[in-house]
Amino acid sequence: MTQPMQANQPTNDMRRKRWQGIAYVACAALMWSTAGIWVRYLSLDIWTIQAGRAFCGALSLFVYLLIIERKNILAPFRSINQVGYIIAPINAIGMAAYMQALNWTTVANVMIVYTTLPFVVALVGWLWMRERVNMRTMFASAIALSGVTFMVGGSYQSGNVKGDLAAFVMVLSFAALVMLSRRYPKLSMPAHSVVSGLMCFAAAYPLAHFASVTLNDALLLLILGSITIGVANVMYMRGVALIPPAEAGLIGLLDTIIAPLWVFWIFNERPADGALIGGAIVLAAVVFQIVGEGQGAAAD
Repeated sequence: MTQPMQANQPTNDMRRKRWQGIAYVACAALMWSTAGIWVRYLSLDIWTIQAGRAFCGALSLFVYLLIIERKNILAPFRSINQVGYIIAPINAIGMAAYMQALNWTTVANVMIVYTTLPFVVALVGWLWMRERVNMRTMFASAIALSGVTFMVGGSYQSGNVKGDLAAFVMVLSFAALVMLSRRYPKLSMPAHSVVSGLMCFAAAYPLAHFASVTLNDALLLLILGSITIGVANVMYMRGVALIPPAEAGLIGLLDTIIAPLWVFWIFNERPADGALIGGAIVLAAVVFQIVGEGQGAAAD
């Protein structure tokens, strides 16, 4: 009687860790989905938002490290290896590219490009780490991509090449960051993101106009940076440590569903029928992935 219990123990531990990873990534998606709310309340130019968001994100992560590490605050930064410092500016470019993409093109375009994240993460993972990707994940990602395309099909505009390229740069940088955390698990990703955030701030600062920032704007920038970079970063990287990165990228697409719901709830703007149908398709793809993988793990 004791042997079956011992045999089942690893399976139960793996199942628990997987659900923890799913919960972390879902919480990160929830944090990301609030970005539009805070930006909508701001009356600042894109470079000021860019610099303020990056600085506040880096500040929030530094405070997090102070709480976690206490007196040994330099230890996380010592864990950043040579590869980490190479990817730090790439991550900084990705932070800047996200806001620039929203400034140069429509949200619809950005959402469609963002949906390629699971595929890009899978490709980078295979090239860098030869990490095999589950076919169920890729199939579910394809379903999600079709759902997002359906969501924004009516508002998608061609000709915004600059904004689309910026959105894809953001996807590439995030994929590199995810695989960095997988390749070097001892590297402190919050410390790495502090460095990246400060780099992004330094690049945007010369073009920012902080003289026009009011107390209300400063508070909104603090919330924007702390939630969409600070909290979301910690949550997502904890999740990626527990589940495959391609699956994490797929679950992260919940952001595309939750964001319109925030707009509906706060600004009373009802999503279009296409957005509702497309959102249902994305949600179905995520559920298909989570339930299917869970059954497969249970069978093993």
